[in-house]
Amino acid sequence: METMQNNPCSCQTVTKESKPTSSECCSSNGDGDNACQMLSDPKWNKENMEYFPVGFAVENGVFKDISPKETHQMIQEYGQDQNLVVLDVKTKQEYLENHLSGSKLIDFFSSSFRDDLFRLDKNKIYIVICKIGVRSEIAMKLMKKMGFKEVYNVLGGDNRWFAEEIPYS
Repeated sequence: METMQNNPCSCQTVTKESKPTSSECCSSNGDGDNACQMLSDPKWNKENMEYFPVGFAVENGVFKDISPKETHQMIQEYGQDQNLVVLDVKTKQEYLENHLSGSKLIDFFSSSFRDDLFRLDKNKIYIVICKIGVRSEIAMKLMKKMGFKEVYNVLGGDNRWFAEEIPYS
């Protein structure tokens, strides 16, 4: 299993084995998604996600980090199956710049983000993606606490997807 490491700014980069796209802070170069800045807000702190009662999370669900290549293969295998949902948690502007065909946008920074997630069908299979993989990882953990059954996080998000030159459709 691939591992993630935290940078001092709270950004996460993929390890050497996972072909990192950048080892710098996502917001330091101006073209990142500023996730590390937004996550410094206490309400988005990973340790402060107790929005739902203890024990509410699914005990035996599937919650896994997958590579863009694995994601592409999974999307190809499922085809038009309505049980697979690609959930994009980027901002609307990022989504308009590029997104996977048929994906559903729920803006991570929206004030209704948690409520929007909670309204989704918890029995479907979700692939969660963002620009660099930080927001999608947090969304996956939150979805686990909400009782979703099967959720996959795309490691490295769009940036890694494009770096690995995988077809983006």
